[in-house]
Amino acid sequence: MRHLIFTVLFVFIASLVLGGCGFKDIDKRFFVVATGIDHSDNPNKPFRVTLRLAVTSPKIEPGAGKSQLETIDAKTIAEGVRELKAYVDKELDFGHCKIFMIGEKLARKEMDQAINWMTRRRDIQMIANVTIGHPTAEAILKIQPKNERYPGNTLFLSFGKEGTDSSYTVTEYIFGMRKRRTEKGIDPVLPIIMPENETYRISQAGVLNKKKLIIILSPEETQLYNQITNKYLKSSLGGNVEQDPYVLAVGRIQSRFKIKNNAQGKPVVEMRIKIHGLLEEAPKLVFDKDWASIEQELAKQYSKSVVRLLKKFQRQGVDPIGFGLKYRATHYSGGDKSWQEWQGIYPNIEFDVQTRVTIEGTGLIK
Repeated sequence: MRHLIFTVLFVFIASLVLGGCGFKDIDKRFFVVATGIDHSDNPNKPFRVTLRLAVTSPKIEPGAGKSQLETIDAKTIAEGVRELKAYVDKELDFGHCKIFMIGEKLARKEMDQAINWMTRRRDIQMIANVTIGHPTAEAILKIQPKNERYPGNTLFLSFGKEGTDSSYTVTEYIFGMRKRRTEKGIDPVLPIIMPENETYRISQAGVLNKKKLIIILSPEETQLYNQITNKYLKSSLGGNVEQDPYVLAVGRIQSRFKIKNNAQGKPVVEMRIKIHGLLEEAPKLVFDKDWASIEQELAKQYSKSVVRLLKKFQRQGVDPIGFGLKYRATHYSGGDKSWQEWQGIYPNIEFDVQTRVTIEGTGLIK
């Protein structure tokens, strides 16, 4: 009996030091669906933080998505978020925030503090998307597409696999961004969101050198980057053969590369690309023509485009493909010696790109 009384007394005393549930009800929380971080041009408060808050609605239909936008200038990002709590009547919840947007001006200056805040805050998912807003993140978040079913749905579908699947869209998560910023031999690439007729256009990408934005790729270069790095299937390949335009709908693409010395002893990046697809646009009676000559000409033009893109990266001193990472893995010599060797090799390395295009058919007509 004494043992039972002692057990009950111990449980009662232990329960006194336990905290209650600190989780607030769903109707007392504001879900942040997108966050924008810009440069404010104020030296005392250099960061402009913009939060897009979801407004609950019983309707789920096109145009029913309602949201509230809150913006503040602050000395740090964390202070700005904390100050914004005074502007709303509910607790801010970042658990559903899948879009973190950095303004182009801030991206060209320095992104360390923004990425550091994203990775440190415990309620931010590492699978959230990191993007660049042009001209500013605030201007992009102010757009409310008419076909949006619920707040943030348009941006979610643009980067997720459930909605559009565009070969012009680059996707980068917080954990991937952090890896590319800290890993030697590979640089970050982020999608750029632009305003277009009260909606968004995501067809370009920006390449960074660990800390800031260096170059912005054109839509064609962005698709090319996606093809040679992500084995992107739903894409296209275009070119002219005997002044006739041809467009190949890519059904399968494979790319691989290795770094070795050529016959003269100079280092060279040897890239081999295989592309299979159907002709989506071609002149009449192409079915009866010699496909081999068309394949060779398209392959030749594609290889030249890839070399131009790789040399553009080389001139700017960035490496989004990961050539340096490959070199470190295959030429390890202890410590940072292989990395130092690569830094001396990359500015003058040559690129040998060979492409093999296979036309599998001419579509539904000859």
